[in-house]
Amino acid sequence: MAKRKKKYAPTPNKYLELLSDELRGEVKGKEITFSTLDKGTSELLRKEYDIRTTVITWGIPMDEIVYAKFFSNFMQLMKMPWDSVITTESTYIPDARNVIHNMFLKSADAPYLMMLDSDVLPPPNIVSALLAHDKHIVGGWYRKKSREDAHPVVYDFAREDDKGIFYSHREKPGTGMEKVDGMGAGCWLMSRELAEALGESPYSMDKAAEDLVLCRKIDKLGYEMWVDWDLPCAHCGVTFV
Repeated sequence: MAKRKKKYAPTPNKYLELLSDELRGEVKGKEITFSTLDKGTSELLRKEYDIRTTVITWGIPMDEIVYAKFFSNFMQLMKMPWDSVITTESTYIPDARNVIHNMFLKSADAPYLMMLDSDVLPPPNIVSALLAHDKHIVGGWYRKKSREDAHPVVYDFAREDDKGIFYSHREKPGTGMEKVDGMGAGCWLMSRELAEALGESPYSMDKAAEDLVLCRKIDKLGYEMWVDWDLPCAHCGVTFV
């Protein structure tokens, strides 16, 4: 086993050297190799190892079941040792998001909360890409899980009245960075400033879906919401969309 580690992965000292260099601002990225097993076969994967020094809290609302593809994908998202993770087992999504949001406010000290649903598979560079935009809330995008109408889960505000909050969905993806009125909460990065401005338990389904209710609150607080169309995510279940 020791020989295998020596052959396929850097020694622990190599990781410390990379971290030390990164903290001195001398390293833009290092290419490393590591091994994984797929159906009993060892495969060499080459990845750009990006040492991210900005701490984030991962918020992952979970059902009783976690898709294997989500777990495999999550392992590629370059979670740093100094990140924290908050999860739930609630099947009622507004409660699950509120538990994560409240724990982030009370128990975590990271400057950002990365909300990631357990059926959303982002690209490996998702966190670094979102952080680089320096926005209070910005996300990747994914499609609705529907064979008939797999539209982007990104929305334009229509109206709000006594009957609820209404949005119209986008028919097709855009390009680059775009300021939007609403989007799904399954893959977005929120700053602590915005989380604190929203206060405790901001998710509800009293007037619309819980993420759209939150989007409306964000707009009323005067914050801008952004989507990066260059960060498409898979929405997994029995099939991918």
